[in-house]
This record gives sequence, structure tokens and C-alpha cells, in this order.
Amino acid sequence: MQTVTVKGSPSHYQIGEGSLEYLIENLNDLRVKRIAVVAGRTAWEKAKPYLPSALLDQIEEKDIHTADDHCTVERTDRLASIYEEQQIDAVIGIGGGTALDIAKAAAANAQIKSILIPTIAATCAAWTPLSVFYQEDGAHSHYTEFPESNTLVVVEPAIIAEAPVKYLKAGIGDTLAKFYEARSLVEAFYPEGTLPVWLQISQFAARACKDILLDDSEAAIQACESNQVTDALIRVIEAIIATGGMVGGFGGKAGRIAGAHSIHNGLTAAPQIADSLHGEIVSYGILAQLAIEQDKNELTKLLAYYDTWGFPTKLADFSIHTDDQELLETIAKKVTREEESIHLMKEEINANTVIDAFLQLESVTK
Repeated sequence: MQTVTVKGSPSHYQIGEGSLEYLIENLNDLRVKRIAVVAGRTAWEKAKPYLPSALLDQIEEKDIHTADDHCTVERTDRLASIYEEQQIDAVIGIGGGTALDIAKAAAANAQIKSILIPTIAATCAAWTPLSVFYQEDGAHSHYTEFPESNTLVVVEPAIIAEAPVKYLKAGIGDTLAKFYEARSLVEAFYPEGTLPVWLQISQFAARACKDILLDDSEAAIQACESNQVTDALIRVIEAIIATGGMVGGFGGKAGRIAGAHSIHNGLTAAPQIADSLHGEIVSYGILAQLAIEQDKNELTKLLAYYDTWGFPTKLADFSIHTDDQELLETIAKKVTREEESIHLMKEEINANTVIDAFLQLESVTK
């Protein structure tokens, strides 16, 4: 019998209007006295009106570390040393994936609590006990899973509704990949027989992600464009942050990443990609993965949704041209590095396979 460790959710999760008002009570319940903050500059300003004044009064300027650069091993190690020296009890991460990944990694290294407040719904970073690391130049490096779940996640939907809609779109793209990558992984790892219960839960969450996003994304995008909190927007936020996080939380390696994220990682080798969001690139990676799998029906269906949502469908949308053979080869080699998750798929994949998928998509989207 296979031994499995499940980290399905944070220890505590709250969502709803005014949820941040209870933060002081939550800190008291968790016996947290000394706190530090990791926040994006914009995120901190957006979150402050929703934070309890009693909390703001106890946060000193020196305890706020800005997340205006990449999540790197050096940076998180340095923060962990500061937290140990200052005997910090918990790190409050406020912002998008970068701020939350930095906060989680620093908290894990210092062996203290992590309290995460997402101000955008661009990834499931608030939910998952792992951080994605980059090199100083922004190129993808690796990700590390931590031994404990995040301590507390608090979502105020109004903050997310006020954020630029591009972040919500990125979250939709990143979360939609959960279904297609988890499906691919399960087909590779469990070609026969009944799935174990923990993996059935992961697959149920993956299917819920897809169904909610296909049903509600258009209305959620419209709500975000008008800065309104609606039921559709809340469902999409929870699909991105909570349900998306459960796919990997329960599925482990069979619920994490496959082709779409490897294609993202490879595309980061192109200088043109620097201003694109993680989820935007992953959304294109889904299409490329489907092309590799030769799933033309699903590819055609998704292209119709992408057209409605304004998602990238070809390399030219990233200012990458297919006649730049040298760049395509550089990207494809990075996609197919030995350690990349694309090799977890059942298909035999090499650099030529990836380039062929790119070109196939070009012909379809024309």
C-alpha cells in the first residue's frame, strides 16, 4: 500500500466581507504577539483600509519588508535570519504570489507561523504550502514544498474586486491548468484501477475548478472590471485560491504540474515574456499541452472561451515569432529539461515535440 501525506488545506481559512476585521482575534487565538509583514507596495496600500487599526498601530516600519522583487532563495533566507533574531512569531504576507511565496518560505525557514492575505486572485499561492523560486534575473529556478500547511488564509473579496482585471484573468488561466495537468498526471500514474480516495478528492476539486471557471469566468471578469463583488466573482476567487489549492493539496505529485507549467518555465527564457503574468503564460501552456496530447476537441472548445476572455492563443501574443528558430529551440530545451514536470506525462516528449505543438497551435489559431 502506498503511503501518502496530504496537506489539503491551510489550518484556518476565512473569506467574506469584513473578514480582515477579525485579524486581531485570530492572532490572539494563535498566540501570536510579534509579527512581521511582507507586502507589495501597492498591495499594502490597498489592504490597509481593511485592516484593524489596532493591528496597524503595532506594526513598525522596520517590520515591513517590501516584495517588489523576485522570490529568491537568498532573499527568503535573509528574512528568516532576521525573524529568528527578532523572535518574530508570525509573518503576514500581503499581496500576490511573489509576496506570499516570500512570506511562506521565510516563515518555513524560521519555523514560525504564516498568515496570508491575497490582494489579487492570480494563483493559489495563498493556499499551497510551497514557494516558487526564481533567479535574480527573473528566470524560473525551482519550487519547494514545505513540511507544514499555511497557518491562516484570509480573503477580503472587495480588495480583489478593486484590483486590475488582468490578475483575475491570470488566476483563471493558472487554475484552469489544474484540471488538464491533473488529468494528464493521473492518466500517466494510474492507467488502470480505481483511484485512491485522496486522489479522487483531488480529481473532484480539479473538475470543480474547470466547471466553475467555464461557467462563471465571463461574469466574474465583468464584475472585476466594474469593481463589484458578485456571487460569480466570489465563486471564481474561491476556485482559484481554495479549490485550486486542494487539487495539489490532496493529489500531491499527481495533482500538481505537468505540461502547461513546464511550457511556462520554458517561455521565461524569452526576453519578450518579462511583462507577462504567470497565469497568462500558463494559459497558453494549456493549449500547447493539449496539442501535444492531440486532444483536438478540448483544444477547440477552450479556444472559444479564450476568445471571449481575451486570453493568449499564439506565440505572437507574447511577441515571439515562429520564424525565430533559435529562440524556439532555446525555449523548447528549457521546457524539456530533465527535471521538468512535462516528462511526467505519458507521452514521450522532446524539444521537437514542443516546437511541433507551438507550430500546430499557430496553424489552428490562424
